[in-house]
Amino acid sequence: MFIARGIRSGVQRELDSFYREVVGSEFNIRAITKGAFTQARAKLNHGAFIELNESVNHTFYSEAPYLVWHNMRLLSVDGTRLVLPKHKSVAAEFGEHGFGPNADSERSLALGSLLYDCLNLLTLDAQLAPYASSERELLYKHLDKVGRGDLLLLDRGYPSIALLFLLTAKGVEFCVRMKEDWWLSVKDFKESGEKQRIVSYTLPKKDKELLKGYPDVQGKAIRVRLVRVDLGGGGTEVLCTSLLDAEKYTCDDIAELYHFRWNVEEGYKLYKARAELENFSGKTALAVRQDFFAKVFTMSLCAVLAFPIEERVKKESARTGGKHSQKVNRTNALSMLRNISVALLLKQLVEPAIKAFDLLVEKTTEIVRPGRKFERKKRTKKLYYMNYKQL
Repeated sequence: MFIARGIRSGVQRELDSFYREVVGSEFNIRAITKGAFTQARAKLNHGAFIELNESVNHTFYSEAPYLVWHNMRLLSVDGTRLVLPKHKSVAAEFGEHGFGPNADSERSLALGSLLYDCLNLLTLDAQLAPYASSERELLYKHLDKVGRGDLLLLDRGYPSIALLFLLTAKGVEFCVRMKEDWWLSVKDFKESGEKQRIVSYTLPKKDKELLKGYPDVQGKAIRVRLVRVDLGGGGTEVLCTSLLDAEKYTCDDIAELYHFRWNVEEGYKLYKARAELENFSGKTALAVRQDFFAKVFTMSLCAVLAFPIEERVKKESARTGGKHSQKVNRTNALSMLRNISVALLLKQLVEPAIKAFDLLVEKTTEIVRPGRKFERKKRTKKLYYMNYKQL
């Protein structure tokens, strides 16, 4: 639980503060040394946090009135680069890459990938791999958590004919953005000026091994629908979807549907800027994996606890009829989860802890301003220094 809370300051300061909360003292307590903690975490399998996250997701989807789009869960996959600590175990597991003018500054990097529920803001699955891996490779690992009743939203770096066949074979609906210069059918469609078109694809021989477990699609063609979406500034994008019914799912519906994929980008903003995903509490490869999957679990738990509050805030906002609707401030919700974690998970003061969480999170909301657009600016990346932790 100490790791799941997030260790942002020095380990010893965090331990002293943590045990002050555990025993209810007025002052920090030196109960455990950072050396003892280091030895203890070396015996902790990072898979514990994966199991905790799966438990949170299972409980939520089996018991909560979760949000859907046309009776389907809206899921998305996206990847991100992570800068890792410099340690021999990290270099051995994740490799090293040269940076700088002469590529003589070696750093270890990882590729993270999330399977994210764009409406309920939960992370269903997370993958962490060497940076030499590909996002599409990690996508295939996520697909064990995707099935019938799900709709998958993907950016333009993911689609391939084999992937479209695999999703069709699994009964998963999809809406993916296409690269016009990769697909002749997409290029021809874009140049035609049509708003939508039904096209067929056949599975290449080189990909038949991938779908050997799905004989129903072997030797057959699949039909998909291409939809043109006009963007601001005169640009266009082409979406490929398995939703063929143009009356039930209009072109405007498809454009709005794909816009939900932006929620995974907002999720990454929380992960990296608020939960400080790259601010690792240890240097070893095991510590990296523990911190990564612990934060995935914490973010999912926060989303589940905030879910009923978010729905109440939406209903109250609609009832009062204000100019703008309201939503929960997710940064404050994460902070409050850290604040109640000892009472909730160690002292088992479940009802008062949840009541305190609900009260402050419901009172800390922000305005939703739909349609706002800002030019994406590249900023100098903020690094976290292992030797200079926050106070």
